[in-house]
Amino acid sequence: MAMAITVGQFLCAHHIYFNLTKHRHTDTSFSSAVSAHVPAKNVTKAVLLKTEADDYLLAVVPANRRVMLDKVNMLTGKVYALVGEHELSQIFQDCEPGAVPSLGPAYSIPMLVDDALIEKDEWFMEAGDHENLIHMEKKQFQKIIRDCQHKNISSYAIP
Repeated sequence: MAMAITVGQFLCAHHIYFNLTKHRHTDTSFSSAVSAHVPAKNVTKAVLLKTEADDYLLAVVPANRRVMLDKVNMLTGKVYALVGEHELSQIFQDCEPGAVPSLGPAYSIPMLVDDALIEKDEWFMEAGDHENLIHMEKKQFQKIIRDCQHKNISSYAIP
């Protein structure tokens, strides 16, 4: 598998220019960054959250950081929890399990983007499989996050 169909269609429909960066099979965004020889701070990690009322939110942070769930809850005024692997597979049906792309709008899911990503000159994100990253320049990524809220929602995963 390469890029998920939904992802490709979204990028093309929104005239977002990108290229694919291949890497060895990995299980995490951080490992993908290491394998692709790109800075983990420039690789996005998508974490799907859900309230008891089934309100979804895709929290997007750098691969070398983790989502501060308490901060997300405080900022949104809602109580979110992590979505399990089974539910992820139901929502991101055209993606391999665990390879969630940082493209909430492609799946009609609102996104909250970490401030640490806003000023980067280039980004890499999961393509929906475990062997490709989508690479795009700042201007292209800003097209995606134009209507998304951004806040400081992460802390370093590795001290």
